[in-house]
Amino acid sequence: MGRKIHPKHASGGGEKNLKARALDEMKEYIVITLYLWLLFALFAEYKRLLLQENGINLWNQTYAIVNAMIFGKVVLLGEVLKIGKRLEQHAPIWLVLGKSFMFTLLLMAFHVLEESIRAWFQGKPLSSVQDFGGGSWQGMLVYGALLFVTLVPLFAFKEAQRVVGGEKLRTMLFKRSL
Repeated sequence: MGRKIHPKHASGGGEKNLKARALDEMKEYIVITLYLWLLFALFAEYKRLLLQENGINLWNQTYAIVNAMIFGKVVLLGEVLKIGKRLEQHAPIWLVLGKSFMFTLLLMAFHVLEESIRAWFQGKPLSSVQDFGGGSWQGMLVYGALLFVTLVPLFAFKEAQRVVGGEKLRTMLFKRSL
């Protein structure tokens, strides 16, 4: 299915020098991290408000930024490992949904690993890891669904950027006239 790919992205970026590629990757990491941080911060604030309604006072925005930084790096690592690359032969909607699903699984697995390491360092049993998502299958499914919905716009934007070209997409989005 012959989708038009912007020429800048067709060669895989081999003509760029290492410094320029590192700078591009750092910019991408910052954008992903800021996007995830915004969403995680909103989730944390919502959780705080729900708990406050029941007399529980909790403020944990540090968790939101740290998780966003870690998850941002995991997303970049997943892209380096070409997770979902085979989906590029399908229509963009299936690519976006497929990558969102695959990265949801990757991030959930990484979250379980992260919580296991935290439990180990705190001397807690590994069974305490099951507390994530509320400790139930329903909670884990809701957590997964939130991650999935969070990733759809991210991968839709990345796919548009890949097809159209980053500079052209930025011009389309941020300039009044083309």
